[in-house]
Amino acid sequence: MQTIINTLEIGQKGKGIPYGGLGEIREDGDANYGFKYLKGNEQLLGEIPELKRDEALHRLVRAINSNHTGLFSVGCVSGIVQDERGFRYSGYVEFSWDSISMVADAQHYFQLFFHFDRYLRKLEFLTRVAFVWELMPASFIDAKANGFSCSITINTDYSETEESAVQAWSQALAALEIYLGSIPPQMPDRIPFRDA
Repeated sequence: MQTIINTLEIGQKGKGIPYGGLGEIREDGDANYGFKYLKGNEQLLGEIPELKRDEALHRLVRAINSNHTGLFSVGCVSGIVQDERGFRYSGYVEFSWDSISMVADAQHYFQLFFHFDRYLRKLEFLTRVAFVWELMPASFIDAKANGFSCSITINTDYSETEESAVQAWSQALAALEIYLGSIPPQMPDRIPFRDA
């Protein structure tokens, strides 16, 4: 049985970054708290509601926003799903290159996807897990630049217990944490944010 599914899609729905949000409820039932620029600022992580309830997601977002990476996070959410089949975990993390030059060309995200796929094949997972990468058009408003961001949706397979689903989720996010946390800065043209 294949334990890892890793796919790449290209979305057509774009967004402006930064984007607003005051906790209004979205279609998926979760709340939109808006964009927070977290790059190099671990103290702000504690202000993100989604990270307060998910330690694995917290570690992943912290790794992406380290000063040692060429990335920054754009958004995230996660949660447990329970139905007649059992328990599974689902969520996403969205990120961007921290470079005007890098976001302008979608090929740079494909390289990340390709090397993550090679990295995944070396790992053994407790249960089936799916990673769905989606490239999306993005306008980086403060930089007056257009390009792309990338969202990775992660879904674990069903487990008999919530604890097993949480373990599978944590293992999947740990793989992303190690990989995305190792992506070095690429270009000196960092994306500026007025509130950063």
